[in-house]
Amino acid sequence: MRYLLLFALLGLNFSNHAQSITAEELLNRSIQFHDPMGRWATAEMELVIEMQIPDRPSRVSKVTINNEKGSFGVSYISKGHLLNYEVDGLDTATVYADFMPATGRTDIDSLDLSEERARRWRNYYSYLYGLPMKLKDPGTILDPEVRNDSFNGQDVMALKVTYEAEVGGDVWYFYFHAETYAMIGYRFYHDESINDGEYIVLDEMEIANGLRIPKNRYWYINEDARFLGADMLRSLKVTN
Repeated sequence: MRYLLLFALLGLNFSNHAQSITAEELLNRSIQFHDPMGRWATAEMELVIEMQIPDRPSRVSKVTINNEKGSFGVSYISKGHLLNYEVDGLDTATVYADFMPATGRTDIDSLDLSEERARRWRNYYSYLYGLPMKLKDPGTILDPEVRNDSFNGQDVMALKVTYEAEVGGDVWYFYFHAETYAMIGYRFYHDESINDGEYIVLDEMEIANGLRIPKNRYWYINEDARFLGADMLRSLKVTN
């Protein structure tokens, strides 16, 4: 009975904690944890990321993000070719294969050497490695309610985020440690009513020049918790 009472009191305290903070305050506190010096907006970053997918060879990518200039680049080896995708601050994309412009190559389709893929990579890496700061971007709709929830076996505070139509149609939930406000994972749905989409568990923290970036990301299917793969941050350099 004594332990049941203790758990009940802990649950009550956790609930009151979530009720005493607004969604905007929770987001600001998490940003203060991850980017206490306000580096993200102008940071120039170099990341080495190993992508691991079951039953496939791992792939290492070098990613550069320059938020001051608005530029992005990623390079990796695919099917024996070194591929480079770049996007500048004016949203102009350039693709190279084996150090040469990809224009006119016969294997453009098989290697997916498209400008659109360059922009997709830009959106993918700058969004995921810029969280939670990216939740301040225009078009983001922050639900005002802070939810009590559990994620990956932990009690957490959760924010629901949607986007204006021109930005995106998915529904996202972001999960924060109830005391430090560190982001510990997130989940998205294309259609929440059928429990589709995926969830991502964050593990460890890489600290560089004032930024705290979650180090490893493990991806799972919402419906059955099937493991999809992992993005492992092998190195991080931050300047500016």
